[in-house]
Amino acid sequence: MLCLVFFLGPLYPIAGTTTARSLDGSSPLILLQHDFVYFGHAYNQIYVNHNGHITFHSSWYSYIPQMFPMHGTRDIIAPFWTDFDNRKTGWVYYNQYTSGSLNFNASLVFVATWYEMAYYPNSGTETTVQAVLISDGQYSFVLMNYGIIAGYDTVHSSYHFTIPGSFSNNGIGNNSSFRQSSNVNELGRWAFRVDNGTRGPLYPIAGTTTARALDGSSPLISLQHPFVYFGQTYNQIYVNHNGHMTFDSSWYSYIPQMFPMHGTRDIIAPFWTDFDNRKTGWVYYNQYTSGSVLNQANQDINNYFPGLNFNASLVFVATWYEMAYFPNSGTVIQAVLISDGQYSFVLMNYGIIAPPFHNVQV
Repeated sequence: MLCLVFFLGPLYPIAGTTTARSLDGSSPLILLQHDFVYFGHAYNQIYVNHNGHITFHSSWYSYIPQMFPMHGTRDIIAPFWTDFDNRKTGWVYYNQYTSGSLNFNASLVFVATWYEMAYYPNSGTETTVQAVLISDGQYSFVLMNYGIIAGYDTVHSSYHFTIPGSFSNNGIGNNSSFRQSSNVNELGRWAFRVDNGTRGPLYPIAGTTTARALDGSSPLISLQHPFVYFGQTYNQIYVNHNGHMTFDSSWYSYIPQMFPMHGTRDIIAPFWTDFDNRKTGWVYYNQYTSGSVLNQANQDINNYFPGLNFNASLVFVATWYEMAYFPNSGTVIQAVLISDGQYSFVLMNYGIIAPPFHNVQV
């Protein structure tokens, strides 16, 4: 059935073909008018499933949300994976657009809307969520409007993201964190580039590794360009094994202290805890003064802090990769120092975090 409804909040038009009323149902196979590239895989078909998710190879009935990463065998986009029931109320719409007012010269916009859906079994609740797939043939993006799991996952979980509030009461109700927050400064909208991406938010995990040692550190690292840290100009840095970085000297401290410490050293601590890399885990460090990593840093900083026209001259990346807690348990964390000689930024990126047996200061 073809329908046209209206705009609502950050939503795209709620319009198009509706699926049949059925519990745990799906759309029929939908042929895309242009390919959609999803983390390196080009798809020309899609399914919009009733329980708040989208798949590519086949329809999927699953009504019990699983936490990402699933390490499964299907690519999935899940703006609001839960046990919906549209047998009496609610509609699932899908539509695609290949012309009109499209940004960045898009060749395809595919919109799936779960409109005023009830939770099983017809609870009388009404929830509206939307996934928008946008592609120009090279770049692919997913918008999730509104957001009980929200995010995306890929085959074997090579790439995945979970919107904060998933698997908690924070994601539902009038004050839903999906609706009241955003990663693009428009409440209720979450946007992700999905054609090819880094694993989660991480920069490349590469470079020189430190020696295996309990409470160890890198040697003194000379920076190829100065890094200004709250008025202090540094030309050197140390990457310490226990999840922190210092400038004047290495530091072994494995017992985190609460900030402010009122101490005598400058410190950057993306995950200060008692790590142990004697058997597993690596500490990497690398610096870049040209190339794709600098381009990524420029894009990130200009996106997060618009108006600076930022052009990085140095990107220093430290990664604590699959680190164990003492005495052996994998956690992946990363600190990225970015500077153009005038402005300095620190990004803290988090991959998989193992359950800790020790306190952590971030």
